[in-house]
Amino acid sequence: MARPRARRTTRNPGAKVSRRTANKHMKRVNIVSNEIIAKAWDKKKTLRQKYDLFCYPLSFLNNQTLTLLPALHPSYERLGLMTTLNGNTGGREAKTTTEPLEEPTEADMEADMEELEDLLGPNEGIIQRDEQGNVVRVIVGREKTFEEVVEQEIKPVKAKTDVVKALEARAANGCKLERHQSEFEVSWVQKLIDKHGDDYEAMFWDKKLNVYQQTTAQLKKKVVMYLKKQK
Repeated sequence: MARPRARRTTRNPGAKVSRRTANKHMKRVNIVSNEIIAKAWDKKKTLRQKYDLFCYPLSFLNNQTLTLLPALHPSYERLGLMTTLNGNTGGREAKTTTEPLEEPTEADMEADMEELEDLLGPNEGIIQRDEQGNVVRVIVGREKTFEEVVEQEIKPVKAKTDVVKALEARAANGCKLERHQSEFEVSWVQKLIDKHGDDYEAMFWDKKLNVYQQTTAQLKKKVVMYLKKQK
């Protein structure tokens, strides 16, 4: 059996096998899909440092040490990166300079605690500790009723960085593309209405007309769109 290096040489004899050529997949990310993120993306910073700049921690994290849930952790972990799989590979990481956060007041801390209680589930909790590691408070989530879940209003979250503000402004000003039905789809929907009326369950089981086996929800959506165009 050939050794790994000899096997790679056999595949491409003209290429020199070295550490640089063997790790071609480890490239710097080049953002081309969004110019807002591309301008704010610094290739010299690590991934964790870049997410630190895009996402500030909660207001009360300055002076309080918390045992946090992954979804509430500041920095890059709040965006879905829960753990660091690999250990440190050596070298020094340059510290980023960020603006100091304002000192949180008692009212701000109580409001944040109430927000955490709403975010936590019935079997989830957070332990708040002081600088010495002593337990100060245990925040436990409560189980919500069905009415509370349905009637709960989604609170708008204020953007904390200029990058997020620019992205939200672009999303708010985006144009919505309106879908138009083709002539074949219009005639097909008309046949369904003539045969079954508003019985979407019968449309679903119609083997001759519903040849693509669309669901009742899909059929209803097409019928409603067709009726709106006819008015």
